[in-house]
Amino acid sequence: MRLVLLTTFAALTVGPASAQTPAPVVMPVASEELKKLQGNWKCASIVFDGVEQMANPKEREALTLVVKAAEYRMYCVSDPAKDLHLRLFTGEIALDAATRSFTLIVVDGREKGKRVHGIYELTADQFKTCYGPADKPRPAKFEAAKGSGQFVESWKLEGLKPAAAGLIKAAGAP
Repeated sequence: MRLVLLTTFAALTVGPASAQTPAPVVMPVASEELKKLQGNWKCASIVFDGVEQMANPKEREALTLVVKAAEYRMYCVSDPAKDLHLRLFTGEIALDAATRSFTLIVVDGREKGKRVHGIYELTADQFKTCYGPADKPRPAKFEAAKGSGQFVESWKLEGLKPAAAGLIKAAGAP
């Protein structure tokens, strides 16, 4: 999406193609911390308001988080036999390694426009987050107590990427 916007902006500021060759589009470079997050992650646990949301192992296995550059995509397996994945949402994530905090903005899907912020821990094979709505204070510890409105999620790095041909656009996505 960012590439399309930058390309469109470049075309508008440069003018018609016959008048001048547009300048190349330069994508922002991912931070070192964001580079560590790249890949496919499988759900280990999701706790909301003190309750495990993925108690059934099959529910956990159905979720995949894919991070590429600053793009954060959540998928659910819709047909395991065909390896088809339904994209639940796409977001843009920004990490602050100094404070171990992050901000996520949903750019596509049912919750489009929603912003959350939180804290994270990232190791070679585990990504753990605690977050809540951006209009509430950022969580200070990894807790999702009853009534807090906060999530604590744990993800394990997966070796294989979902089949690109099996990916389906999010509901309501253009």
